[in-house]
Amino acid sequence: MTEALLEPTEWVAHVCVSSGLAHLDRPFDYLVPDDMDGVTPGVRVRVRLAGRLLDGIVLTVDHERSPGVTLQPLQRLVSEQPVVTENQLELARLVAERWAGTLDEVLRWCVPARHAATEKAEPRAWPRVDTGPATHISGALRALDDGNRFLELVTEGGRPRAHWRVAPVAGPGDADRLGDWRAGIVQAVGAALASGRGALCCLPTVEQVEELTGLLTDSLGAGTVAVLHADQPAAARWRNYLAVIRGQARVVVGTRSAVLAPLADPGLIVVWDEGSDLHDEPRAPYPNTRDVAAMRAQSQHCALLLAGYSCSTRAADWLEHGWLVGISTPLPRLRAATARVRAPGDSDTALQRDPLARRVRLPDLAMSTIAHGLLSGPVLVAVPRAGDLIRPSCGSCRTPIACPVCHGPVRGRREAGGQTRLTCTWCGHELENWHCAHCGSTTVRSGVVGAATTAAELGRSFPDVTVIDSSGDHIHDSVGDEPALVVATPGAEPAAASGYAAAVILDAVQALARPGLDAVAQALDHWFHVAAGVRSGSEDGRVVIVGPPEDRAVQALIRSDPVGWATAELAERAEAGFPPAAFAALIDGAEEAVALAAERLAAALTEAELSEEVTILGPVTEDVTRPGAPASRIVVRCATALASRVTPLLKQLRTAHSMRRESGPLRVRINPTGQL
Repeated sequence: MTEALLEPTEWVAHVCVSSGLAHLDRPFDYLVPDDMDGVTPGVRVRVRLAGRLLDGIVLTVDHERSPGVTLQPLQRLVSEQPVVTENQLELARLVAERWAGTLDEVLRWCVPARHAATEKAEPRAWPRVDTGPATHISGALRALDDGNRFLELVTEGGRPRAHWRVAPVAGPGDADRLGDWRAGIVQAVGAALASGRGALCCLPTVEQVEELTGLLTDSLGAGTVAVLHADQPAAARWRNYLAVIRGQARVVVGTRSAVLAPLADPGLIVVWDEGSDLHDEPRAPYPNTRDVAAMRAQSQHCALLLAGYSCSTRAADWLEHGWLVGISTPLPRLRAATARVRAPGDSDTALQRDPLARRVRLPDLAMSTIAHGLLSGPVLVAVPRAGDLIRPSCGSCRTPIACPVCHGPVRGRREAGGQTRLTCTWCGHELENWHCAHCGSTTVRSGVVGAATTAAELGRSFPDVTVIDSSGDHIHDSVGDEPALVVATPGAEPAAASGYAAAVILDAVQALARPGLDAVAQALDHWFHVAAGVRSGSEDGRVVIVGPPEDRAVQALIRSDPVGWATAELAERAEAGFPPAAFAALIDGAEEAVALAAERLAAALTEAELSEEVTILGPVTEDVTRPGAPASRIVVRCATALASRVTPLLKQLRTAHSMRRESGPLRVRINPTGQL
């Protein structure tokens, strides 16, 4: 009887507080008032911390409390509806640990803003999924032996992991739908549902989310797919999120943050275009969708399908180590199905016919391919940049033009009267009556030709053909089957109803010369997307890439071998010590903050006996004239096996910077291949 009287009666809520401060990345304890019976793990609350009223999410509720500590009560129970699940919290902690982030950052990334009216409304009945049509779709994965085996394993409740290299082809000539990634994903989702489990699909763009959702809805039934992306109205996003966490929705389709959607029993996770840089989250802790999907598939024991026209070095690493199996069209069948790809001057005979093939922007092969394609349909001309005059320079002495106010880069546009309008891309200052400070000339030339200039040049060469400029703020969604010249920048290519008759990729050298560890990978990914919009070889589809034919990336496009390129690139990165073959972290921010971080990290590595195995490169001072640009940066490198020991030390740098309230920003990014 005495022991029963001594039992604790006060409930304690352990709360993840949304403080935005790295040094407060721990649960805080609060008393649960007697009138808050609805406080359970996963609900939103309001709490006081250091005199501020902040949002929080309850992690656990129990009787445990530190002896002798007076606890504050919870201020308010926002709602009795849990917004995170136990599995979701476990995965969020793994993401925070992997990317040197905080639990609060990860939860803010994956849990949408609450919409009270939607939450209080009577939930609509979620339709029952009809898996029949999805499991009977022909072609796509079912047209491939390895793809068919993957679907069988998923249907049987297995958890295979695969990389599907989708054939780059479009149009009715693709009889087996080898290039129809949407149909393949629907087949995979149908297999997961047939096994009694759910499916989660992550795509890089909202447009692709809507495309796939439409096809899934046609196959599974209206209203059966929960869509999650940041462009949704708040009410719609919260309604769908609630349907997932309440166990109503079994299929989730969305962009980056959907990878952590609270799907109760995922049988399959799909990531389309897994190498796209749009899968890199731009907010702390900067996780990557593909890598989070792999973590979730492993921790929650479900199947994983990474897919794309190309192959990232990360996927190549997993393929090489057997963690993924490859699904691809056999080479003879692939070459018969896809358009032929050529580069000007790719042989001695070609150079004899056109000696300037490798030196001019629009060689004869490109122009003849455009002319031939226009006989039967639209032709796509892909350029790397939008605009008119990009990187303008003096027409006489070639000195680059810079903004006199902030020294930033200048972009130009030719007006109707022949005048050139120059505007700074950083501060917006207009350079009126410009003249060269070195030679006094007022003539302007462009170092890089943009989409607008290209469209104008082609319009003069093909005066009887409609020219469409799809770039910048005037992007076209689609074009018909009638002959037209479409000049487009990456990601702005309109869909052609029956595929493009031909495509020409310009300025490949500039795309290959861009700075960044992943610049070539992103260029190759874009080229394969361009080729994927062209009709099959049986319909005389043709692709020309104006670039050095001996370049390895250009050859990968010509041979349609992105996996081979990624494998070779991976080997080079292993020798150089770059991710994903090695671990790397980028620390940037204010100059003083980065210098202090470098000192603290060196001391921490010495204490952990890692100073001989971890390399610190820098600090390097950056160009601070650009608004918002970091002033300094360091790069940390080590073997992948040491990542689990080094990452906590990097997290401590953020903690120390936050706790001491040091001035200036400090960012830590793990394996940021787009910034290295």
